Amino acid sequence: MAGCLCWGPAEDLTEQPAELKHIQVARVHSDKDEINQLVKVVFDDSLHEKQEPVKQEAQSKLAVEVATPAPEVSTEQPRQLPRIVSSMSRSTPGDAYTRTASTTNHVILEMTGDRFCLRTIHVSYTDPSGRQRQKAQKGYNSKVFIPDASTDIVVQFSVVGGAKIYKVDRNKPGYPWIKEGGKSIIDTFEYSSSPPQHVQFFLHGSSLRSWVADVDERKHSENLLEMVSRDVKCVRTMQVKYTDDSGQEQTWSGSGYNVKCHMQSSASNVEVTFSAVGGRKVYKVDRRHPKLPFIKDANGKQPLEKFVYSTLPSSVQFEIRGSSIMPYVSSVFENDIDILESADFDCSCSVDPPGLFCVGLDEMPGIGGIIDLQAPHSEFLLPAEVALFEPTNAEIFHAGSGARQIFLNTKLKDEETAKLKEFRQYLVEKKVVENGDVLPRYFESAALRIVHTSKGKLDKAVDLVKASQKERVRRLPIAETDVLDDLKGGFMYWHGRDKQCRPLLIIRLERIGAMAKDKERAVKAVLYSLEYALRYVLVPGRVENWVVLIDLENVLSVINPLSIGGMVGVASAIATALEKVYCGRMVWVKIINMPSNMLARAINGVIPAEKKDKVGFPTDVKKEIAPFFEPNQLEERYGGSAANTKPGDTYPYRFFPQCRGKASTDKGEEEQQQSGLCRTYSEWKETEDLSLHESTTLAFHEGALWDESSEIAKVRWLANAKAASLTSESAQAISKLAGTTVEPCQTVERFLELTNPEAVRGAHDNRAKTEIDWGSAEDPDATDGKTERSAAPTGV
Repeated sequence: MAGCLCWGPAEDLTEQPAELKHIQVARVHSDKDEINQLVKVVFDDSLHEKQEPVKQEAQSKLAVEVATPAPEVSTEQPRQLPRIVSSMSRSTPGDAYTRTASTTNHVILEMTGDRFCLRTIHVSYTDPSGRQRQKAQKGYNSKVFIPDASTDIVVQFSVVGGAKIYKVDRNKPGYPWIKEGGKSIIDTFEYSSSPPQHVQFFLHGSSLRSWVADVDERKHSENLLEMVSRDVKCVRTMQVKYTDDSGQEQTWSGSGYNVKCHMQSSASNVEVTFSAVGGRKVYKVDRRHPKLPFIKDANGKQPLEKFVYSTLPSSVQFEIRGSSIMPYVSSVFENDIDILESADFDCSCSVDPPGLFCVGLDEMPGIGGIIDLQAPHSEFLLPAEVALFEPTNAEIFHAGSGARQIFLNTKLKDEETAKLKEFRQYLVEKKVVENGDVLPRYFESAALRIVHTSKGKLDKAVDLVKASQKERVRRLPIAETDVLDDLKGGFMYWHGRDKQCRPLLIIRLERIGAMAKDKERAVKAVLYSLEYALRYVLVPGRVENWVVLIDLENVLSVINPLSIGGMVGVASAIATALEKVYCGRMVWVKIINMPSNMLARAINGVIPAEKKDKVGFPTDVKKEIAPFFEPNQLEERYGGSAANTKPGDTYPYRFFPQCRGKASTDKGEEEQQQSGLCRTYSEWKETEDLSLHESTTLAFHEGALWDESSEIAKVRWLANAKAASLTSESAQAISKLAGTTVEPCQTVERFLELTNPEAVRGAHDNRAKTEIDWGSAEDPDATDGKTERSAAPTGV
């Protein structure tokens, strides 16, 4: 049910004068049941004397909720509306949820600042035992926890290396300083008793001029959604759709200049959109571009600005600007869920928070950008045989053309380093970057791949950089729910790996469906699929490429004269993604089930000469493709033994064990026995997940380009390289470069020591415990505490 506001219907605000600078909307109430319940309590004569305080509390709440008149706004004198936050806030969206995490016994004092400077939050208080206490936390975003029965709480702030933070008038534009006797006053927040459960202070400004711009008080069980207007050109509306903890879809909206919604943290599938009152909806802009231009999708249309969260961050602030005909969201500030506050938060390495991709170009990760994954990964997504794969020289450099295929976490040639130095200088000349020593993260690790793809022509290399920004960066992040139907349709999907551990991408045009008429929809599905591989499937320095199979079976059944134009556009978008945005990743592409030789000749005619060695047109599919794969990696229709996929079961993507054959697993078993972490490789699989992806972060899969063309760049990657999962050849190279011995990563134990030390400690603890049990149960004659390995019970 749509919520109503404490100030009455949102549409009433359209009649208020523009001079009204700040309208703060208090907590929302879902329906009249709350007030009816209060009335029932107040007039219930059956309650005895001991319950009189309950009646008094209900009466005071009722007075706040129904006796407060709607504000009257004078056109002669602007009036600041009071911000009402009553003690009754059970009717905020989804309020039935009660938090059970440890923070329920504490007051949370949270400082959330911009990144112009570091600040410190200072807190003094009297604890429940009567002792005076002081706490301080430094950072951009910091929290102080104090007992909820504390009294005489005083909160102040200072800038690290700068001045104290003084008081401003938060009700006036520009936040003017408040002075007494011509002197500034230190901004101090005091709570003598009964403090709010959670107080969040929002700080802005530089080290010389910082101020507290906003203060929000709420319950532990609530998260904050706030729309902050940075001008007064029009009144705006924030609309929220969400699923409450009972599984019911709910909606809420609030209008004004500054609007707050306290959303229950149990809410899920939250969607936030905006519009101007009396104007148009808010459309998406490129917030990574200094001029914030409006974005057009692949169909030439402007997409609506919509923020989607499967699980809501602890607080989100949306800064909004513009007139009623051109409103836009200029900035978004997200505080990710604090692990201490939420028992449901998934803190595994494989989860990427949305805020990681809501940053400027310089900080945008070079891989990833897919968020809110709900479908489970394959249990064979990243087995040890892939994570520890050692590529040969013929796999690092293409056996035929000699082109480099492995670029990351590996030593570069002198001529490659020289070309990178030239590329850095060219980027500065063309004003793509300001400082050639520090490349933007979104293409930093792909710089050499870009130079190689452009055949050393730097103008074309710059075009590839711009293509990545235009086609990839501005569309990220992409939520799984946005493309889920298309992923399950089976138009494009990952299925197994070849004998060099490279994943197989299958494209079946007969399943293109509605994407044939919607290029933007197709582009997002393609981006999601390829980003998934970069984030979870590939391993820098070991497995960096994929192979592609395009199946044209029954393609004529979905092509008609009216859809040819759309199909051409979609095909062009896919080609752009594969060869420009994700350049240097494809080893080969096989096009099969060609409906006619004429079409084959037409396709072959438009393939650039330098790409022809990568493209093949097999006539006997099973005979020509099957040798590249172990049988269990391929579908039966392509000569393998895996079941053929059908629309609806292609996502989650399918991966399988032993992509290199049983010999690779036997080798893995031998290595694990030597390491001592597990008795056998099969034991490892029984005691831990079959896939190692849960232990790998985005930074692990992103890898690093060992670029020595800039000393500043070299310093940045060298330290991390020493602690990376390296092949034997790379470990030797980095040892020589760093002047210290760096061990290669060749066992699961070593891999986890680098990526997930906690798992190794746990495994060793379990091993020690098991050996003690052997000594007491299986070797009664042992008197010195030692047990022969042969005494282990069967199956351990």
